[in-house]
Amino acid sequence: MSVTTLRRAATRSLRDQVSEAEWQARVELAACYRLMAAAGVFDLTYNHLSARLPDHPEHYLIKGERQLFQQVTASSLVKYDFEGNKLIENPYSVSRGGLVIHGGVLEARADLAAVFHTHTAANIAVSCHKVGLLPISQHALHFYGTIGYHEFAGFEFDLEGRKRLNRDLEGRRVMLMRNHGALVCGRSIPEAYVQHHNLEMACQAQIGALAAGGVDQIVIPSDAVATHAAQQAQAMGPITRDSRDWAALLELADKLDPSYRD
Repeated sequence: MSVTTLRRAATRSLRDQVSEAEWQARVELAACYRLMAAAGVFDLTYNHLSARLPDHPEHYLIKGERQLFQQVTASSLVKYDFEGNKLIENPYSVSRGGLVIHGGVLEARADLAAVFHTHTAANIAVSCHKVGLLPISQHALHFYGTIGYHEFAGFEFDLEGRKRLNRDLEGRRVMLMRNHGALVCGRSIPEAYVQHHNLEMACQAQIGALAAGGVDQIVIPSDAVATHAAQQAQAMGPITRDSRDWAALLELADKLDPSYRD
């Protein structure tokens, strides 16, 4: 029997063990991993994207610590509860940092369905800027007045650190972790992905703009204009499975490599 046949048999077996809602979440989250890898979001086996199970909100999905984003599939995702117990037999397990950040945020925030934590050159760089994220691009204005900041205190390995993390995120869905990276949460998996894209574009634009010679060389919209633009962005409504960007993204994921659905 070929490796492909064995993999397909294993996939069918797992799919038989989980609900339709869980399988859909698995496929969507696996697509996000693959799409981010294709977009250049890549830090070896580090970083995680997680999603709450819609029919079991006390459980969530996350990639194993030994996997690259490019290797994630629907069936390879690991299922955990908030106490750190793995709920389905799987050769993978999640890192301590993954459990601390993702389990901690999802447990504390019932309004969130997905938590994405990444390190990119751009979001790390902007996390180090004392001025934070500047409202100098349309992408940045999605977060005007709503982005949070979390001061660096070492690697996020300590369960007690969840309290400080959630305190800094309270009432927000997006946060820059100083000297570390980004935390982007969503009320849905599609929302987390699209908002992560917007934040990454905003950070890249800021790095490029600052290369012109510092903040005093940048045109910054007035508070009134920035507030108006932020309200316009919010009026677009939440990003859902029916949003145009998400449909196009899934089509792209299928064209790049449909094995993420396995």
